[in-house]
Formats: sequence, C-alpha cells, structure tokens
Amino acid sequence: MEKKKRKKFISLALIGSMMTGAVTLGLLTKNGKIERLAFAEETNTEASLGSFKSLKDELSKHPELYQAVFEEHGVDPEENTYVIPGMDETLTLHHEHEETDICTTMTPQGLAVNQDYLFISAYCYTKKHNSVIYVLDKKSGSFIKEIVLDGIPHVGGLAFDNNHELLWVTSEKGDTAQVITLSLKDIEAYDFTDSAEPIAYTDSINLPDIKRASTITVHGDDLYVAHFDDEETSVMHRYLISTTENDNGEKVHALDTGKSTEEASPDDVDKIGKEIQGLAFHQEKLMLSRSSGRKHDSTLLSFNRLEEDENFTDRNASTEIIMPSYMEQVVVDGKHLYILFESGAYPYRDHGNPSIDRVLRMNIDNLFAE
Repeated sequence: MEKKKRKKFISLALIGSMMTGAVTLGLLTKNGKIERLAFAEETNTEASLGSFKSLKDELSKHPELYQAVFEEHGVDPEENTYVIPGMDETLTLHHEHEETDICTTMTPQGLAVNQDYLFISAYCYTKKHNSVIYVLDKKSGSFIKEIVLDGIPHVGGLAFDNNHELLWVTSEKGDTAQVITLSLKDIEAYDFTDSAEPIAYTDSINLPDIKRASTITVHGDDLYVAHFDDEETSVMHRYLISTTENDNGEKVHALDTGKSTEEASPDDVDKIGKEIQGLAFHQEKLMLSRSSGRKHDSTLLSFNRLEEDENFTDRNASTEIIMPSYMEQVVVDGKHLYILFESGAYPYRDHGNPSIDRVLRMNIDNLFAE
C-alpha cells in the first residue's frame, strides 16, 4: 500500500510540473527535495539566472553593495563579477553507484582565491551526488574544471594557504568536524574527465573540539574555523598551521602538533554571533557574513580587532552592511573582497532578494566608505 501511495504522489508532481509549463522536469523525492532530470553531459558555464544588466537592476536595491561592485573607478563593472558554473548541471559522481552523473541541485558554499584561480565549493542538495569544487580562471572568470571530492561533505568553507600552496576544505568524518587539504600541484594535475575518480586528499585532520567546521579562513600562519549556529552565539577556533612528519616519515601539514598529525585542538577560541556563514581578515578588520534564510536580509559585520580580541558578537560590531539574502562565504584578496551567495542554486533561486548566480568582487575601502 505504501508503495502505491508513493508512486501516485510522484505522478502528481510530474503532472503539476507539466501543467505549470516548467521547462525542466523534476521528481519530488520522499524527503521533498528536487533533483531535476538532466540531459546535459558536462558542467554548464553560462549564467543561470539572467543577464548582467538584470543583475545590476536587482542589486540597485542594495546601494552600498551596488556602488562598490559596479562603480569602482577605472574598472569595467563586468570584471567585478564571476559567473558561478554548474548551477544547472554539474558533472560529478553518483554517490551510491560511483559512476559519472549530472547533478542539477549543486549548491555553492565555500569560496577561496589565490594568484591565478577562484575556487567555489558546492554540495548536492539531494545528497545523491559527490560534492565538488569549481576552478575558475581569476583573470578571465572562465571555467577551467571541476574537482570531485570523496563523498558528500557540506563543504561550507574554503581557504587558500599561500605559504604552503594548499587549499583547505571543511568536511566531516561521521559526527566529527574535519578539515582536508588539497595541494595546488594536485589540483592543477587533476582531470575528472580522464580519471572519473575523486581527487586524493593531501591530508585530513579531525577537529573534535568544535561541533562542526562550517567555514574557515587562513590569516598569516593560522587557520580559523567557525561553527554556524542558527539559535545562539557560536565560536571561532584558531589553529597554528605547521609542517611536520607522520609516523612513516612523510611530511604532512598539521594543526596544533601537541596531539597528533591526524587530530588538532585549538590554540585560541573566540565568541562570535549566530548564523555566521563566512569570515575574513583585512588589516585591523575582522568581517563576518551572516545569513538566515529567505525571509531575512544577510548582514556583513565588521569588527576592529585592535579594540576587541575575544568577543566578536553583534554588540561589538563597528559596522553592519545589509546584503541580499543567502550570503555565504566572504574572502579577502589584497584590496578586494569577494562575496559568494547560494541563491543561484536551483533549490533557492526563487527565494532570494535577489537571487545571485555570480561571485561579486569589490574594493574593500569603497564598500566601507562613509
């Protein structure tokens, strides 16, 4: 009886899609999440939600952000935006069958930048496909390739470590928070279309003292890991990044070598507010991005670290800038701030205010100009 009811429910979902004139087909799964039927064979690289002009029109409702992105002196406004690939189709692995497959519900989460590349992490909303990292050319914004990860981690944070040429990625091992690393050398050599296998991790380190590794950043020789909590204040842990040897005499990258190369405890713990999705440092500033779903604007909070070094909650913020909903990670690269939103993903694109399918870049001083 239960199977008959389920089949009838799915049939009604398909009929409903046809009656509303939907362009893409979708199946309503038992948990209410949608994975559309895909006809593509590779990751899409074009914008998923409209033209550059339509994005400008929508962002005019956020004057501080609009001015910083589109009115930077001497810069073509389009150079301050990067199309997020894969929001319609992403080539990856089916998690259960371990075969190449197209995912239509990839949801961007983490962002990192180095001298040559932009890295954007994404997870499959239906949890049917392996998580990925998109690699873009930093100068042109063109899509280079996807990095397919092992399993379905939420990949809420990325951070590039220039001192060791490593990409740090948040993950989890069962109920334990974890960070993994990918060497730049391995990233550049990796070709999923050739191997059809996940990339091999350089190192993986458990973080038992934090509930979840939601987002990260690298500042100097330190890795900062923060935990997202949607109900109360949370924490930001600091770990010293070092290079050591494991039991086999191999060089590995460790955090807090007082325990082991496979597990770390923090050197410092700071308090942060609730609903924090990203963190970034710039000179004396600590910036925290906050997002709390479709019904609320996001907020970019700025703190003066010279005045406050333990409690980075709202009452100590020096600046608050209202942003569109579904803001995720923020990244500092030189004088620029890069901002990622998840509202371009299929599960969220009808709910953003507006929905944004591009990474936005801006001069930090212009954003915080009074």
